[in-house]
Amino acid sequence: MKEKYIRFGDFIKKKRQAHPDELTLKDVSKMLGISLSFLSDVENNRRKPFDKDKMELFAEKLDLDSDEKAEMYDLAARDRGEVPADLEDIMMYSETGDMARMALRQSNAGKISEDDWKQFIRDMEKKNK
Repeated sequence: MKEKYIRFGDFIKKKRQAHPDELTLKDVSKMLGISLSFLSDVENNRRKPFDKDKMELFAEKLDLDSDEKAEMYDLAARDRGEVPADLEDIMMYSETGDMARMALRQSNAGKISEDDWKQFIRDMEKKNK
């Protein structure tokens, strides 16, 4: 379950500290090819999240599952005020993205309710079983 108000830095710090290899800031900064001070600033929410390539590497090196990886992308996007990097291509450069943006705007205008979204998700989950 996602923590509602966690930030990107808090998330990666928690994942680093919970890793079975007891990873230090130095260990992870070396893995990612970034400075220890930059990683510390990111973990303490003093700097913006690192880029998509570093997030991919972080997810790989710390064995994040698909839900954790998606959460990491969402948190980074929230901190940056952007579309999540793993969704940017589909959201901005595809017909699916055109439809998704239209649906989100309809939702923003009050024409599609939260219950409508929940029903849509339930229907898709049933379809994909």
